[in-house]
Amino acid sequence: MERAIRLQCFQNLVNYRKPSSFIIKETFPLPPYSTVLGMIHAACEFREFHPMKVSVQGENSGTISELYTRYSFSKGAKYEEGRHQICVEDDKLYGVYKGIANVELICENHMVIHIVPSEEDFDTVYRGLKNPPRYLSLGRYEDLLDVERVDIVNVHKEEDVVVKQNIYVPIPEDEAEKERLVGNQSSTIYTLTREYEKTKQNMRRWKREGGRIKAYYFPAGGRLGEAYVDDFGGEEEHGAIVFA
Repeated sequence: MERAIRLQCFQNLVNYRKPSSFIIKETFPLPPYSTVLGMIHAACEFREFHPMKVSVQGENSGTISELYTRYSFSKGAKYEEGRHQICVEDDKLYGVYKGIANVELICENHMVIHIVPSEEDFDTVYRGLKNPPRYLSLGRYEDLLDVERVDIVNVHKEEDVVVKQNIYVPIPEDEAEKERLVGNQSSTIYTLTREYEKTKQNMRRWKREGGRIKAYYFPAGGRLGEAYVDDFGGEEEHGAIVFA
């Protein structure tokens, strides 16, 4: 049996931006692992990466489209009156475009996030989520996170688990394991970012091994061949969790 931190939280309107979306800021249905890990590190005021397992599940009320002010510019683009809306003066004049664009927002996102840090980080992560140094956000900077409760739970493995909320399920590499886990049930597949590394030029890039994870967006009501479940609320209310 293993301990985990169970974070129950809510966001009203939020965007977990897909990296490939530009004209319209599309969103993942749930925050990718890297976004969740960033929030946890901010809550604990970690300055270096601390490895930990996370599982994300939730349900929402659909999506809407909203307008936002968009600024765009090219490196070294000279300011041209009548073409650029904003002029920025440094050693010379640079031009910036100002316009409007669309962003996709998830409405009323209720989530349960499980975190399994190392034993030495466990208490730090628990206290950080219970009493963060500042109001936490998840997604964009303005997407504030309403932390409803933080609990320490025990998790154990069960077979034939009914999924109660939509959940990310990492796809096993072994085909036999994949068949045993999800069978012929269909789900949307996302490539989710998880962990980055710094180059010699001090630039961030996703790790080649473990930096990105392919995962099913597994729907509520489906069945998993096996999964870890927690003991929160007793057997009637436990939530299936899948570690990444």
